[in-house]
Amino acid sequence: MMKETGFSLRFLGQNSFILMDVRGFSVAIDPYLSDWCATRGQSKEPTAKSRLFPPPIAPENLDVDLVLLTHSHCDHADPETLRALAAKRHIRVAGPRDALRVAEKAGISAERLRLIHPGEEITFYSKPGVLAAAEQIRRGTGERGLRVKAIFALPTDDSDLNHLGYLLQFSDGSTFWNTGDTAWCDTLPMLAAGAVVKTIREWQAETGSTAPGLGSETQEPGPDVMAVCINAGYGNLSHWEASRLAGAAHARYVVPAHWDLFPHNSLNPEPFRTSLEKNAPGATYTLLERDREYWFSEGTLQPA
Repeated sequence: MMKETGFSLRFLGQNSFILMDVRGFSVAIDPYLSDWCATRGQSKEPTAKSRLFPPPIAPENLDVDLVLLTHSHCDHADPETLRALAAKRHIRVAGPRDALRVAEKAGISAERLRLIHPGEEITFYSKPGVLAAAEQIRRGTGERGLRVKAIFALPTDDSDLNHLGYLLQFSDGSTFWNTGDTAWCDTLPMLAAGAVVKTIREWQAETGSTAPGLGSETQEPGPDVMAVCINAGYGNLSHWEASRLAGAAHARYVVPAHWDLFPHNSLNPEPFRTSLEKNAPGATYTLLERDREYWFSEGTLQPA
């Protein structure tokens, strides 16, 4: 049942999430709903690197308003999933250059693609462009839409130098940060978490209020929910580095991601909980059950 504030959140494994605000606008981040990374589309038979569990949703059954891609690695920009979305002309796809090349090759038409750069902010509406503006004029409303801020992420190898994370602000002002894949550097807390805090502070200043449930206006703002990669394999953050980033961002709820899908690149997320206790004591560790709907509303994240 829809709530009056906040947003819903579903974790599909790896870095795949589906989110929806109270007005029904839905967004998928890095939907990996195939076994492409193991088979490259050449076989239906599993391999030693096949996913550990089947996709919670078949690619052809994914139906959202917007897809955000963090980078072009196949477990984030999945050619098979994107090919299934090509016929669904209402779905828009946004991301950095190399990820959009994957989407274009999969058959997503150019008018549905939106290039986005680190630091850029875009507002997406359930109806694009002129249609959204016309409806707002007709209703006499100033619908805020879904605000998306592209956040710096450090490439994990030289196969794609255009990684991003995304900070989302939903229609009621609540926020979600997905870091995407990112390597560590000593300036990452300033470049990524610092940008998140600064942006949320600016968004709050626009409305003259804090985010729902945040409490004291003197408290440093941070994302209501943060999803962060925690596996150090293939150049990603370790659980210790991920916890440092969460602490720098003043995140309220922190969700581990990118730890559960592949036999050669999975781990126990429990050490991340311990690291958060040290580096982000104000955060609440939240291990999401796969493909279960959660709601963030009035300062609380819990199963729907």
